Amino acid sequence: MGAGLVRATSVMPLQQAYSLARVSAPELAIARYRVDGAKSQRDVARGRVMPQVSVFGQWSENRVEYRGGLIPDQRYPGERYGFQASQSLINMSSWMEYDRQKALVGLSEQELKITESQLLGLVAGAYLAVLLSDADLAQFETELEALEQQLKEANALYERSLLPITQVLETQTRADTLRADVIAARGQAAIARESLIALVGTRDIEPMAIAEQVSLDSTAGSAADAAIMAFESSPEVAAAEEGVLAARKSIAREKGSWVPNVDLIVSSQYSDVGFDNLTSPPRTSDSIQISVNYPLFEGGSGSARLRGAWAEFYTAQQQVEAAKRAGETRARSAWVQLQAASERVNAARQAVKTSKTNVDASRKAVKAGTARVTDVLLAMAQNTRAERDLSAARFQRAMGWLELELATGVDPMVLAPRLSNALHRGVSAPPSVQATEEQ
Repeated sequence: MGAGLVRATSVMPLQQAYSLARVSAPELAIARYRVDGAKSQRDVARGRVMPQVSVFGQWSENRVEYRGGLIPDQRYPGERYGFQASQSLINMSSWMEYDRQKALVGLSEQELKITESQLLGLVAGAYLAVLLSDADLAQFETELEALEQQLKEANALYERSLLPITQVLETQTRADTLRADVIAARGQAAIARESLIALVGTRDIEPMAIAEQVSLDSTAGSAADAAIMAFESSPEVAAAEEGVLAARKSIAREKGSWVPNVDLIVSSQYSDVGFDNLTSPPRTSDSIQISVNYPLFEGGSGSARLRGAWAEFYTAQQQVEAAKRAGETRARSAWVQLQAASERVNAARQAVKTSKTNVDASRKAVKAGTARVTDVLLAMAQNTRAERDLSAARFQRAMGWLELELATGVDPMVLAPRLSNALHRGVSAPPSVQATEEQ
């Protein structure tokens, strides 16, 4: 097989992965198109209250036949052309619809912010999941390597009749089990990569390693502060409030439909044919009109539309309340989870130190004949578990910090570089990544 068939992967920091996802994620593209669509509908509504100017023209070849023979038949060309300009003087329904469409533009923009926040959370979660699965795989492989060395030592002691066969078999069993764990960990790592690839849109990606010490300072000092910030800056709450504004404008639009519509119409026309295209002397006619339209009876449809608008308004109010409650719960929970994750990191670091000391002590005790090989196996398994718990705690803390910042309404375009810099601080980046960051 030629070396050219192997596709090179690019080591990317989190910020670059998020930038790629912003370009390729279908969900974000759909949200952007919805903003464009809302703006186009707003412009359409504005056009209805602006002056309307149109021109018209008609050229015809006419033939008139009179029955009875008293008047001779006629064949002649005809022309009729002119222009008409109109301006709405009073049209409350159209003006309120324009205001409603402006509110819907604000709603779509807030929904775009929500999508951007959700995308950052998904990318960061998938990115860290790849690193965590790689760390688990490395820890299993490290334990397996140490266990294979322990198995060699056990076989050597057994051959000299210094170790019973049962302990050798226990070591062999643990090694076989650990090989199965390594295979499962490789599968989990591959699955995690597929999730990241689906978000980023390219397979040529490899997450950059993160630093041992990650410093992340939260903008919220307490759970209460986080809840207040969520009320003030959460895009979910802002989107719900825009929905209330749009619903209120819908009510005003339906009420405005009961106000008379008054239009000013100015027209000018040249024609040399008359009614039914009969020949007529050439003439120019100009007119200025005031048109008044008022609905007297619509079969109850007007009051039904108004009831529907009120129902939408009450629904939007409840959605604001639901968004506030959900935002408060999310912010408070994120703050508590971040504190718990920080304490878990400290506890996991101490557990790793203790487990490593236990492994060394167990090995020395076996060589001295005061312990069984099983004690070493248990100590090694505990060390692997402690290492995995530490990795999980570190990644959980990073995700907890990100969740808290997103819940309090921090812009994801600000969060992405902050989190990326904190994760990769002190980790050397490949030249290609450095060049990208400089640009």
